[in-house]
Amino acid sequence: MATTRSSILVVVTICFLLAAPPAYSERRGFFRATMTRNEPAINLTRAAHKSRQRLSILAARLLDAAASGSGSAQTPLQMDGSGGAYDMTFSMGSPPQKLSALADTGSDLIWAKCGACKRCAPQGSPSYYPNKSSSFSKMPCSSGLCRTLESQSLATCSAGAMCDYKYPYGLASDPHHYTQGYMASETFTLGGDAVPGIGFGCTTMSEGGYGSGSGLVGLGRGKLSLVSQLKVGAFSYCLTSDPSKSSPLLFGGAGALTGPGVQSTPLLKTSTYYTVNLTSISIGAATTPGTGRHGIIFDSGTTLTFLAEPAYTLAKVALLSQAANLTRVPGTDGYEVCFQTPGSGSGAVFPSMVLHFDGGDMALKTEDYFRAVEDSVSCWIVQSSPSHTSIVGNIMQMDYHIRYDLDKSTLSFQPANCETF
Repeated sequence: MATTRSSILVVVTICFLLAAPPAYSERRGFFRATMTRNEPAINLTRAAHKSRQRLSILAARLLDAAASGSGSAQTPLQMDGSGGAYDMTFSMGSPPQKLSALADTGSDLIWAKCGACKRCAPQGSPSYYPNKSSSFSKMPCSSGLCRTLESQSLATCSAGAMCDYKYPYGLASDPHHYTQGYMASETFTLGGDAVPGIGFGCTTMSEGGYGSGSGLVGLGRGKLSLVSQLKVGAFSYCLTSDPSKSSPLLFGGAGALTGPGVQSTPLLKTSTYYTVNLTSISIGAATTPGTGRHGIIFDSGTTLTFLAEPAYTLAKVALLSQAANLTRVPGTDGYEVCFQTPGSGSGAVFPSMVLHFDGGDMALKTEDYFRAVEDSVSCWIVQSSPSHTSIVGNIMQMDYHIRYDLDKSTLSFQPANCETF
């Protein structure tokens, strides 16, 4: 009798374990999408303006978070929609409706223009139509994602128990950069894989610069982001050096880094963004200090790289001291180190540049930190940050496979030919 009871108990236990939902770290998926730069030819003048605008908002959000003691910058960054961000291609609904939207590692919410959306930006891009999908459903106020928005004062519940949201991008002094609508659930198709039950913002009104796509896909570290909702634990991308070509965006095990040259560095737990510790910088034969306790943020939506003081000035001095053979010319638009270069850079030899992180070294290609800004003039595309905030921009990330592992709280990178993925 005891043996029979034990057998029954074992069977019940096994059934319970099989029926229970898998834990976050165990629910692995393998999804693939593509990203395309929304500005095929990089305009470095426009990139300087847009990147500095995004930097200032990021810095202000982090300062507000520090002042409140929350350690979390809840308001997302203003997007670099017309100056060098990346659009992600995917589909929504059943049957699938193909869309593209800005991919942003600096925010969490996923949203798309819904219906005609006559008061939405940008105009002219495709919209998602809920009435054409059999898998669409509105999200109730009781949902976890709605409660997350409510906890950040970004959502309210109407009389009909529908989760209405207004999600701002930028500062309170800039009220004209936001998306507004109601939360819903839908099937997303990434590559050839359909993923049901993804929560997103069905936008009925928006203002601001979001490029030429149909919305935005948040890839941040919060609960609302696509990464968190897919429950894959990690994602990666590999930005091609040719901005006119598409770049792979991989979720889960499909983006695992293997082989020689893989290096990793811990993500700082004190930041809601993808921040790591930059310990030092090598410029040619010289090594200069990094950015200290504030770290440096890897950001897909900022084109240029910014270094806080004194890291910027010390690296600049090291660069100039080893470029005496080059003819220096005045810079513009925040580019302080510029040289005359025959044939838009051909023939010029610039000092090498390596970023040293806590646990890994990123040796950069010359074109990742020096670019032609006009005929016969090339500039160091690293600029001074007026705050403690430093950023590794997307040009400097090109030709590296970069993986953001939320489970292990690490950022890994490996030199790669991104066109071969």
